[in-house]
This record gives sequence, C-alpha cells and structure tokens, in this order.
Amino acid sequence: MIDTEQVYFDNVAKGYQEMETGSAPVRRYVEAYTALKLAYPLEGKSVLDVACSDGFFSRLLKRGGARMVTGIDLSPQMIELALAAEQVEQLGIEYRVGNILGNVEPGQYDLVYSSFVLSYAKDPEELVAMCRALYRQLKPGGLLISMNDNPDMLKDSVEGFRKYGKTKQIEPDLVDGATITVTWEANDGAGQIKSFSFDCRYYAGKTLVWAMEQAGFTDVRIHQAEVSPEGLEKFGAEFWKLFLQHPLLVFITGGKGEGA
Repeated sequence: MIDTEQVYFDNVAKGYQEMETGSAPVRRYVEAYTALKLAYPLEGKSVLDVACSDGFFSRLLKRGGARMVTGIDLSPQMIELALAAEQVEQLGIEYRVGNILGNVEPGQYDLVYSSFVLSYAKDPEELVAMCRALYRQLKPGGLLISMNDNPDMLKDSVEGFRKYGKTKQIEPDLVDGATITVTWEANDGAGQIKSFSFDCRYYAGKTLVWAMEQAGFTDVRIHQAEVSPEGLEKFGAEFWKLFLQHPLLVFITGGKGEGA
C-alpha cells in the first residue's frame, strides 16, 4: 500500500535538495533565532525534532548545546538529506523515519520541537491527536516548542514577501482547514534562485491553543517571531518592516506538568 503522505513529502524533499533553504533570510534570521531563544538553556537536555525535514533545526539545537537530539520525519528522502548533512558535520544526531501519529513510541524528552507539524492536521480532531502524540514524547516538566503559520497573517502574503525567501497564500479565507500554499525561494548553491511550493492547512490561534490544552499541555502561549540582531544589522530595519507587521509564522509553547 502506498503511503500518500510519504510520497507527498518525498516530493517536497526534492525541493529542499535543490536549494539552500537555510540561507533564506526568514529561516536564518527569524525562524532559527526565535527557536533558539525559546529553547535556551539547552545544556544537558534531550531533544526530539518532529518533522525534522533536512535536519536544519536538529543541527541548530545540537549546536546550541543540547546533550542529545533525535530527528524524525515520515519522508525517507528527507531523512536521507539529514543523514548526508550529519556525515559532513558529525554532530552525533540520530535520524530515523517515523510518523508521530503512527509508529513512534512514547518518549522521555526534555524538549520536543516541531516545525509546522500542526499545519498538516486534516481537521480539528486530528489536530488534537497530533498534540497528544507530541505530549506523549515529553517527560514530566518538559516543553513543546511548535513553529506554526501565523493565525493573523495576511491572506495573501506574496507581494513584498519574496525577499524573505518564503511566501504564503490562503484560500479561500482565514478559516480552519483553509489551504495555505507555501513557496520557498532560495539560492541553489550555484548562484541561481529556485523555488518550490507545497500546501498545508490554516488553523486559528484559538483552535491551536484549544487543541494543545485538550492534549494536556499547560501554560500554552503564542509567541511572535523575532528578527535577530544580526539580521537587522545585515538588511536594515526597513527590509524587515513588512514581515514584522505581518509575520508569516508564530511559535506556540506548552508544558507537561511535573506530575503528569
């Protein structure tokens, strides 16, 4: 039986393979900076990176001081990209193919990091199921950091956003389950700008918070994405003005109680 989700993300992996998404301003100076800021301090912590794709955030968190990092993704092609990077840098990260809703055993991690995992829930019920699966990976006292599409972003975040390396467009409107078309535009490593697109789903902020609380998370908070001082210095405040007025993404955190 063909796993249609796996095939879909294997095709997305081809886009990652053809370009350096890590060089895109939004990834390098916003996503990476805010993720690390929320994750610190990392020293001595065990981390699970869910939907790790090519391992960008797994490497970021390991370099940031995590004791142990495991990356999982349901796409074998994505894991191949992550393993290839591990062979070069040899950070000691473990990568494996796995679906958080299926074949991943409950864990005991200090920190679970997820990149847009919740954006692929088919409906609110599956959204809760995903949150419960993430919750089960945490040890008591652990923290989830989930990067998500901004519930308050513009319906059409294309014009003026290409310079950041990523655009998003929502159809038909900002309602739960609406389609978000995400397009990456980044250097291919040979001086050429390439792009690839894929779809995910929109969920309102109150829906995301509700789903996490239903799963058992406490102290659920939505955090605005921030631009690093390095990014501000390199490009200037005017460059980031549109993005900061209408961010493409937010981070949501939630804890697992000490007695859970």
